[in-house]
Amino acid sequence: MYSKISETPIFKGISSDEISNILNSTHHQIKTYEAEAIIAFSGDECNNLFVLIEGSIRGEAIDYNEKIIKIEDVFAPDTFAEAFLFADQNNLLINIVANTKSKILIIHKEDLLVLFQSNKKILENYLNIISNRFVLVTKKLKFLSLRTIKAKLASHFIELSKKSKNNTIFFGKTQAELADYFGVTRPSLARTIKEMKDEGIIEVPGKMIRIIDYNKLKKLIE
Repeated sequence: MYSKISETPIFKGISSDEISNILNSTHHQIKTYEAEAIIAFSGDECNNLFVLIEGSIRGEAIDYNEKIIKIEDVFAPDTFAEAFLFADQNNLLINIVANTKSKILIIHKEDLLVLFQSNKKILENYLNIISNRFVLVTKKLKFLSLRTIKAKLASHFIELSKKSKNNTIFFGKTQAELADYFGVTRPSLARTIKEMKDEGIIEVPGKMIRIIDYNKLKKLIE
C-alpha cells in the first residue's frame, strides 16, 4: 500500500519506508468507496486532504435544469479537492462521486499542518499541486470563454497536438464523453466534427484526429 501512496503527488519523492513512518505518527483514515458512492456533497465543508490511492472519482454539478454536468474525472494516484482546504469559504461546490471502487487516504487539515512543519518536501508538494490546479483552472476558464462548439473543438485539438510529434492526435474521449465535457449534446458535437471534416480542417481516421489545416484551426479560436 505504501508504494502506491508514494506515487501520489503529495508524497512525491518520499520513500515507502518514510511514508510508513509518517503515517504511523499521523492521525489518518483510509476509506473504501464502492462505485457510484457519494464521497462528499456540494456544500460540505472541506476539512480533509483526500489522496486517491486506488480507483477513479469524478466531480459533478447540477445545473438549473436539474441536468448533471460532469466537471472532471480524477484517477489514482492523485489528490482532489485540495484547493478548498485552506480557503476562507471552504465549502465544496460540486458533488464528489466514485466512478469505480476507490480507496482514499484522508488526512485532517490540522494534522496536515503538522506534517508541513515537520516535512518540507510534503509542503513543497502541496504548493506544487495547488499551483498546477490554478494553471488548469485558468486554462479551463479560457476554454469556457469560447462560445462555439467549433472553437472549443479547435482549442481542444490544438492542446492535444502539443503532446504529439505530428499533427495526428489520439481522440482520447468518446464523443459522448467529449459532449459532456463541452456541455453540449452529442448530435451537435458530431455535426460540428463533420463540418470541420468537410471544410478540410481535419480528417478522422478511426479513433484518431489528423489536423489538415492548422491555420484554419487557429482562426476558429480567434
